[in-house]
Amino acid sequence: MSDTAPVTGATGELRLSGDGKPLRCLVLRNGRVSPPPANLADLSEILKEDDALVWFDVVDPGPRDLALCEEEFNLHPLAIEDAVTAHQRPKIEAYGRYWFVVIHAATLMPTGVAFHEMAIFAGKRFVVTVRHEPAYAVDEIERRWLAHPQSLRRDAGFLLYTILDTVVDGYFPVAEALQDRVDDLEATLFARQPLGNEVLVEIFSMKQQLQQFRRAVLPLRDILNPLIRGDLTLFAEEEIAYYRDVYDHAVRVIDQVDAVRDLVNSALEIHLSVVANRQNEISKQLTLIATIFLPLSFITGFFGQNFGYMVGHITGGAAFWGLGLGSQVLALVGLVVFFKVRKWF
Repeated sequence: MSDTAPVTGATGELRLSGDGKPLRCLVLRNGRVSPPPANLADLSEILKEDDALVWFDVVDPGPRDLALCEEEFNLHPLAIEDAVTAHQRPKIEAYGRYWFVVIHAATLMPTGVAFHEMAIFAGKRFVVTVRHEPAYAVDEIERRWLAHPQSLRRDAGFLLYTILDTVVDGYFPVAEALQDRVDDLEATLFARQPLGNEVLVEIFSMKQQLQQFRRAVLPLRDILNPLIRGDLTLFAEEEIAYYRDVYDHAVRVIDQVDAVRDLVNSALEIHLSVVANRQNEISKQLTLIATIFLPLSFITGFFGQNFGYMVGHITGGAAFWGLGLGSQVLALVGLVVFFKVRKWF
């Protein structure tokens, strides 16, 4: 394995793995950024230092990256297997000396909402993040973490909090964008214009995205509960307050997602009701037209029988207008008055 690839980046944390994929190895000592090791096989030695903290990040790791993680961080093979297998459900598991967490982040894209799976190993002195394509950008996580006071960057607890907090904060723009789409959809439904099939396609597309978004957000409550309770004594007790703040934000997003989901279901019901009402209006208008022509057809058909009396008495213009067309106009007026009295239109 080539572990001595040249280091790049302002803080010296970015390098290439033996499998040719980008790695991020950020080392802090006593809360201050330190140069990463020239050889990644020395990470286990750095972890023995009392004031050291290592953040190791890889995107779609290959076999050599997996071997490196297992050897240097002493991770369980089953947890490693779950980390590299995409499409895992969000969860949290305790492995004695570290937490194993799987979360799904979400970001807004021009084509819709993109979901990103990330596996996290969080021990006392290390955090290993495994991202899958499309990879969630960790630049904002690093910026937030390094912006905090030095005293808060001494162990992995605050780094794990920063990762979760950044992911949860990223949920809010997605939820607000979905809310705006529902508002636009409702405005379209109530507009006086014909509704095409694209409205129904939009509703079902939003239902699918909301369901996927909810599956990503809802498990965060179960993920954060053991961290808040301190089931595994790894992080400082004062850091629990930060996890409670993330929990509150997650609950707010869940409530917002549930509200938007209810609105989408209501929009579907409104769409079906509007379509049914407009079909009823059209059917009523066609029925009125057919009913109006019914007596006219009867009268003309009656005259068409060529009764001698009827034909013999329509000999001039007055008889034609009075007896011929007058009876039809009278029948038409009578039907219109009848419809008005019954309030059929």
